[in-house]
Amino acid sequence: MIACGGAFFGGLGGGPETRVIRPRLGEIQESFREPGRTRLENTWAISMQVSARIGRIDLEPGDPVAKGQVLVEVDRVPFEVRARRAEASVATLRARLAVMDDTTLEETSSEEAEARVRSSRQAVMAAMARVAAQNNKVEFATRELERRRELAEDGTIAPTELDDFQLAADTAGETLAQFEAGLAGERENLQANILGSQRARETIVRKQVERRENLAQIASAEADLESARHDLDLARVVSPIDGVVLARYERGERPMVLGDKLILLGDPAAIEVICDVLTEDALKLNSGADAVLESLGSGVRLTGRVTRIEPQGFTKLSSLGVEQQRVNVIASIDDPPANLGVGFRLHARFITGRKTDALIVPRFAVLQAPDQSYYVFVADGGRLARRPVRLGLRSDLEIEVIEGLDEGSLVVATPDSTLKAGARMTAVEGD
Repeated sequence: MIACGGAFFGGLGGGPETRVIRPRLGEIQESFREPGRTRLENTWAISMQVSARIGRIDLEPGDPVAKGQVLVEVDRVPFEVRARRAEASVATLRARLAVMDDTTLEETSSEEAEARVRSSRQAVMAAMARVAAQNNKVEFATRELERRRELAEDGTIAPTELDDFQLAADTAGETLAQFEAGLAGERENLQANILGSQRARETIVRKQVERRENLAQIASAEADLESARHDLDLARVVSPIDGVVLARYERGERPMVLGDKLILLGDPAAIEVICDVLTEDALKLNSGADAVLESLGSGVRLTGRVTRIEPQGFTKLSSLGVEQQRVNVIASIDDPPANLGVGFRLHARFITGRKTDALIVPRFAVLQAPDQSYYVFVADGGRLARRPVRLGLRSDLEIEVIEGLDEGSLVVATPDSTLKAGARMTAVEGD
């Protein structure tokens, strides 16, 4: 006899009543659950970028801030003075460079000195020619005087005739001395002009060297100016985001040094959940996997997605003192409520699989054999039968059966170790 809706299915030689259920077709989700806490995706630690004196900080944790808003008043006067001095130094050096770049006067002086050298060389050559010509005249006058003396001694000419030749020889000698003095003067003038030309060229070379030195000084001054302007910009402490103050580390109105912490900012809209999960569970997850986030006892139920699985695992002791390998998994929150703050505790259920047309039985209906295979007990003609099954997705309370059962199977709902295959039984279907 077969009973429906809480009745029983009788068989030959009825045995003890045993509650049975039928597998159902439906949706099943495989998941695991871990506790987690909320945190902000990003925080911005605002600290001193330069050493300076600051004013009073009136912002309190929870205060909203806008991007570009001045968070801390910094005494910028020393930085402004340094920047102005650096600007003046650059301007002075550039003006000096402009003067050095104009070598018109030096080039003109050098060209004039070279012209004087060329003219002096020509004057020396001319003087040398005059000296050479006069030397010939002196030699001729001297030879003529000697010849006339010999004639006078022989009585060929009168001795009085020697006076004219002596005068001519003396005059030629004096003229030669004058020409030689003129040559010496022209040579001295040439040397002076050569030295003047050399000095003119050295002036141009020296100006070129000074120009290169000035360029190096300009580069150094411009670097100082860039550093001064950079420090001046750093002396302006503004908010990089639209967000809220999470923490304030300093009240202010005192000198601060580079690196001192001032304020911690965050964007409350960019909130996420971090959970540490077993590494073997994390292997079942991928970026984008669904997550259900719940606050136990409050009824709050949110949805989210896995955004990141950190690559570095760590060892953690369980509540029973067992070492476990775990890894941080971060999940986003699709629509976080306005009152969800940082550091709130949530329980995350991570969905690792989903099927909508699965054949499902309660988890307690499935047993595991010593060889790690799975089986169920079913009612078969008034007797218990052991049926091997192959399992698929598993939720907290249900499990998918891939092979071994169909929708009409009568599965023992809560089998125990006393059941034996072949034993007589009376199947009772119902809640």
